[in-house]
Amino acid sequence: MITRRRRVYQAILTFIFVVVLLFLVCVGGNIPARAYAASPNALKYDQTNVLDDLENSTIDGVPFDISNYTFDENQPAQVFMFAEYCYSFYTNLRDNYGLYVYVYNPQRLKFKTNSMLNTISIRAGNDDSIGHTKYTLLYLNQCEISNYEGMFLKFKVMLSGEQKEQIFDRLASGKRVYDVSEIELVTDGETKSQYYYVGTEYTFEGYAKGYGSDVNGESTLVCANEQREALTLDVRSTYYRPAGTSGEAYTRDTLHSVYFAVPQRILDAYPTVSKVHATWLNAQTTPIFVTGNTAVRDAILPYIGQTVDGGDFTYAKDDNSPVPYALIASKYIESASWNNAAYSLSYMSYNANRKYTRSDTDLNALQYCFLATNEYGETGEDFADTYIVRAEDLLGNKLTGEKGYFAEYTEQHGGELVMERYSKALFSNIADTVTDIWIEADDTFTLTDEVISKDLWQQFVGGGYNVTATHEYKVSAIKQVTAEDIKGSPAEICDRLYIDESDYTEFLQFYNDAVTVNPTDPDDEKMAVVLFRYYQSEYPHYEVAEYKRGEGDWTLTGTQFGYDFVDTNAYFMQMWVQLGFDIIDIEFSNGEKSLTLGVAMSPIDISADGGQTLFPHSDKDDWWQIVLAVLLVLLLAFVLYKFFRWVFSRNTATTVVNIGEDTYVNGKRRKRKNK
Repeated sequence: MITRRRRVYQAILTFIFVVVLLFLVCVGGNIPARAYAASPNALKYDQTNVLDDLENSTIDGVPFDISNYTFDENQPAQVFMFAEYCYSFYTNLRDNYGLYVYVYNPQRLKFKTNSMLNTISIRAGNDDSIGHTKYTLLYLNQCEISNYEGMFLKFKVMLSGEQKEQIFDRLASGKRVYDVSEIELVTDGETKSQYYYVGTEYTFEGYAKGYGSDVNGESTLVCANEQREALTLDVRSTYYRPAGTSGEAYTRDTLHSVYFAVPQRILDAYPTVSKVHATWLNAQTTPIFVTGNTAVRDAILPYIGQTVDGGDFTYAKDDNSPVPYALIASKYIESASWNNAAYSLSYMSYNANRKYTRSDTDLNALQYCFLATNEYGETGEDFADTYIVRAEDLLGNKLTGEKGYFAEYTEQHGGELVMERYSKALFSNIADTVTDIWIEADDTFTLTDEVISKDLWQQFVGGGYNVTATHEYKVSAIKQVTAEDIKGSPAEICDRLYIDESDYTEFLQFYNDAVTVNPTDPDDEKMAVVLFRYYQSEYPHYEVAEYKRGEGDWTLTGTQFGYDFVDTNAYFMQMWVQLGFDIIDIEFSNGEKSLTLGVAMSPIDISADGGQTLFPHSDKDDWWQIVLAVLLVLLLAFVLYKFFRWVFSRNTATTVVNIGEDTYVNGKRRKRKNK
């Protein structure tokens, strides 16, 4: 009994000792960065003010004094200090571990403090073959002293338990290295983050008070930092589509690519770009509608973003739709029966009678509506067949500052946002997670080019199309562009490099600028251009038959069950876009060893262009089809007349009557022949 009671007392005393020890550990922690000593209250460190932290620090041996830092509109924001907090090689003392970032903001920009797009790229450990990881920054507080408001800001690096364990595995406890390539911050009023170059390696040695081998010992923690190279990239996007289909009717492959320039001096030592580490969010647009018919566009535009129910009406008297048009991407278009709405099958339809039209996708709302014009802004019967919705139309033009459709729609309709900037309603599919991937030079994409055609009979009476040839192209993921690659005509160069001809001029200018050194600029150096193909998607594009929801009177021109055929000067399309595309690392190799450099770049949104209808029906050709149909009817009538006359002539009895010198056959006089 005494022994059991003694064990209980010992357990209680041990518990009290551990609690006291943990309390002493927590109140004894320091955060040095460049020999920086932090507030001793670990449990409340997230709440300590940035200036209180900095006033206890020394910068390159000089005590911090805020009066030494002034407003400078030409100096960008920068990481002022990077702090490791409460690291211990004892796993049971790592609960308080954290990383903090102090930002010097000489322009006193107002940053969005609640944005998940505020990030930092860190590589833990001194293995430069390992890539960086992007972590979200949690805003804590900023300087509020008069005339210095917002000059300094304090952030915490958000780390999950799994991320902490990964960092611990990579750190050497005696000398802990953190390579920081960049931070990304969102300025208030903007929807995209801007990068700020860091390119610094921070090395921590020793331990904060209470976290080393001697829990009662004083802090031995010191920090040193030195510059390390990070690549600053100007990233441009492009794409490529084979001329034919991907094997499915009216669907084409799209190869998504970017290109950028890297210093030639790095390739001299490490000749191969062996890997690229990138992140992005995949999203597929809802069907984008394009029409060359102004009346159709004007009728639909007020109802963009609203639900419009096609219903089950039979004739106009039963029609309650506010939009007087139906849009049907009919499968009969493939067989040229483009005006057959009743009982038709379709890829997708909008505001169509569900009783008589059966669609793979019934669109109850449209989020996009573009008017197809020619280069002079004029509309026409077939302008939608060749009209291109440019990437700039969707994303905006950064050179002119013109907003794109994504931003304009979001400002007008709002709703739940994707990547904190675009209405979710603009997209039918959004990836569950951000793609975070290493793509190697040996990786390939396979593009299918199914060449199809229609003969005259198929164009007139239907019957689908003919597959005349099928080609497959294997495209390497990483291509280092050489002088030989840009020889030949624009079409030859674009096909060789798998870039769209619309990007040829910009690409060629970029290449020439990269490889040319300005002799008057000592900082200019020769660069090499790299094409990075990172993703392949399918691009469906359907010609649309536009119908007026009519009275249901049957006519030769195709009115059926409340539909008056208008034209096929329209199409639906869908595209995959990449939001927040960001290159994190690039690995170079010389065959024996590799070098991985972090990248500093502002994330970009990427979209291909959309348009170019495959085998469009021309509304200008209606006249010859009608004439040909009339001629066929007349020919058929003539053949039937001759046939029935022949039949009746064979089945009717012949009456012959001779009167004098004349002979009458079936009542018709025929002169008798003299013998």
